Amino acid sequence: MKEVKVASALNIKTYPDTCPIHTSCHLMGIDGKEPICPKCEQEKIEQEKIAKIERFKEDNIRAVLRRKSLVDDKDTFKCSFENYNTQNGTIEASIKQKARTIAGEYYLHPEKKFNSVLYGTPGTGKTHLSMAILKAVNENSKPPQKCLFLNAETLFSKIKCSFNNPSSWWTVDNVLDLVKSVDLLVLDDLGTESSMRQQGDEASNFVQETLKEILDKQRRVIITTNLGSDQLNRVYNPKVVSRILRGSAGHVINFNDVKDKRVLGF
Repeated sequence: MKEVKVASALNIKTYPDTCPIHTSCHLMGIDGKEPICPKCEQEKIEQEKIAKIERFKEDNIRAVLRRKSLVDDKDTFKCSFENYNTQNGTIEASIKQKARTIAGEYYLHPEKKFNSVLYGTPGTGKTHLSMAILKAVNENSKPPQKCLFLNAETLFSKIKCSFNNPSSWWTVDNVLDLVKSVDLLVLDDLGTESSMRQQGDEASNFVQETLKEILDKQRRVIITTNLGSDQLNRVYNPKVVSRILRGSAGHVINFNDVKDKRVLGF
């Protein structure tokens, strides 16, 4: 009765014609306007609500990259394929194209478990291109893939601080849960965990065990490092090295012939 009064007050008319979809529902409208099916309109509103909820969920997943990542320089978030400038025919152009190919593989095949290794001279763009890969996947995947960037030195520094700070979120257990929850991880600047090394070049037992657990929890990892193969084998034990290189055949980029971009600029 209330709906009838509202319709009357708004001068809404009920027509004899029925909706071709909801055949028992009469079309309604006002003079000069196209008649509508109330049930169709209600369904449209419900669909818009569902779409809004899905967009919210997608935005929340994509926001993990900014919200949870650990970078040693906030400008790292600005890195992209677009601002990794190269000239045709150069080693940099070849490296950029290979990084794009790796990004495409992670993007198109979220079910594939493989690591990628970007290694070589410091300052040549490994961090830049690893973030570019991550952002390309983060921004374009449908459905979205949860992406995370962790600078190794910053990560282990925070874990170390948590030993004496019960309120710190960055405990080993929380880190392992975090890396397991994402779809693609960048572990940046591996080998720089110098504050937690034992004597000589070899990483401490704690670092080794934690890295092993991280690489067991997450099977889609992009690793950047200044260390070559021989150095990796000196710094880490065979179990860690085998996990770093797991599935990396065809997904390794050598930056040793690239000039230091921190000196030359982009």
